[in-house]
Amino acid sequence: MYTALIVDDEIYAVMGIKSGIHWQELQVSEVYEAYNMRDALQVFERTRIDIMICDIEMPKGTGIELLERVNDISPDTETIFLTAHSAYDFMKRAIQLDGFDYLLKPIEFDVLQTTIAKALHAIKEERELRHMREHYKPYYELWRKKKSLITDKFWNDVFSGRIVCTPANAADVLEEHDLSGLQDAVILPVLVSVESWQREFSTRDEEMMEYAIRKGASEMLLSAGNGEVIQTKQGVNVVLLVGEGGTKEDTAHELKLRCEKFIQDCYNYFGCKISCYIGNRSSLYEIADTYRQLLEMEYNNLNKSNQVYMLASLGSHSMKTMIPRISTWTLLMEHGQLEEIRREIRGRIAELSDKPNLSLMELEGFRREFMQMVHYILHKNGRSAFELFKDEEGMLLYTQPRNLEQLEASALQTVQIIHDQLHLKPSVIERVQSYIQEHLSEPITREQLAGFVHLNPAYLSRLFKREVGESISDYMLHVRMSQAKDLIATSSIPISDVAKTFGYHNFSHFSKMFRKVYHVSPQEFRLQSNPNVL
Repeated sequence: MYTALIVDDEIYAVMGIKSGIHWQELQVSEVYEAYNMRDALQVFERTRIDIMICDIEMPKGTGIELLERVNDISPDTETIFLTAHSAYDFMKRAIQLDGFDYLLKPIEFDVLQTTIAKALHAIKEERELRHMREHYKPYYELWRKKKSLITDKFWNDVFSGRIVCTPANAADVLEEHDLSGLQDAVILPVLVSVESWQREFSTRDEEMMEYAIRKGASEMLLSAGNGEVIQTKQGVNVVLLVGEGGTKEDTAHELKLRCEKFIQDCYNYFGCKISCYIGNRSSLYEIADTYRQLLEMEYNNLNKSNQVYMLASLGSHSMKTMIPRISTWTLLMEHGQLEEIRREIRGRIAELSDKPNLSLMELEGFRREFMQMVHYILHKNGRSAFELFKDEEGMLLYTQPRNLEQLEASALQTVQIIHDQLHLKPSVIERVQSYIQEHLSEPITREQLAGFVHLNPAYLSRLFKREVGESISDYMLHVRMSQAKDLIATSSIPISDVAKTFGYHNFSHFSKMFRKVYHVSPQEFRLQSNPNVL
């Protein structure tokens, strides 16, 4: 429940607001009254006030003077100013002091009720965020300092291919990493994909919240604590369940139910949408392939979030039988060696032509494995297969070849398309940045950006952070504030209009975001930059 304070030197104005607002609907349990600044400050001495509704023009101390004091003694209080005059100087100072909003008398009670509701919602979100920070900060710092670097490095090396476990070397590799016993274990991986947040977080807050999600996954998804929850160097959250009991069907069903509960709890308590991708039961020697298949599942999912997806239900084929020289071909494509890879393809086709009794099934197998390599390269470099191959010509690349000539033509056409995308056209991140620049005056969501480049939102977020060094939310905030700063410094445009130019229709929120980035209010910055511009 919340508390409110009404401050006005006119007793009838106080009585009108107190009786005209449906306080119970707003979950306000106590409404206090004050008729001047001194009385108001005495209320603050006795109790905590969440929201203050205050007249600006009062004889024994203005509302502006009161807010200056309140900011010192109760900085979490949100203030809504009321006045009979739209005086710019008053409004300017109210914004400087982070007043929540500014309403003109006579007040319409439904407008005031809506404004109070918005202010209380802002208070609730700030309290939840502060609680999460306080609750998880000790764990987060402990994790940062003392997490098992050896275990994390081992799984990262396995997933990236730096460590290849075989029955011959597994015992020695595991002993080196103090993980003896895994060579005979059954491992069931779950990729936890964070797709969107319901509020704006800074890069650091996102990292802390993702840690909270991993901690929740450890408690809810690991069976009797058997397993690991890690974040790869690419920012992918992976739960590794070790030694799950029961039949395969029972295990999958139970895990699916736990994932569904976990997804709902993440939405309710952490304010985020996630999806869980459940892999197949794998040995230590198969887990890297299963992980890559889960990445591909996530990458190709452009539809629903807050879902559980099962790798087994998609009939994913194994990636263990990749075509010869696949690593070499990948490197050649990434380094732009188009002519060299063309020679490689023609040479491989020539080898196939010398094979007696070559079947259509073998041609299709080669094409399918070649396209797996293509998807891997696109995934690694943040390109969308859907976008590249959506036209009629591109769809031909997925048709079954009838002879070696068709297979060669299709492969050569594919590497040409990928070469042009990787080396001649703007990257996905550059396109996202351009889109943000062109739509700064509009609300922009992570899902909107992901839809623009036809990528999964969680994948785009990880790619953006890896390449740019900050979250999408932080990047958009800094771009908006940078351009707003330039406009404030070089023009006489009213700051309220500057705020609207960049999509901020609440002056107080704009002022808070500006201060967050530059540590001064917009008005203070304008005075510092050009004292002659009012």
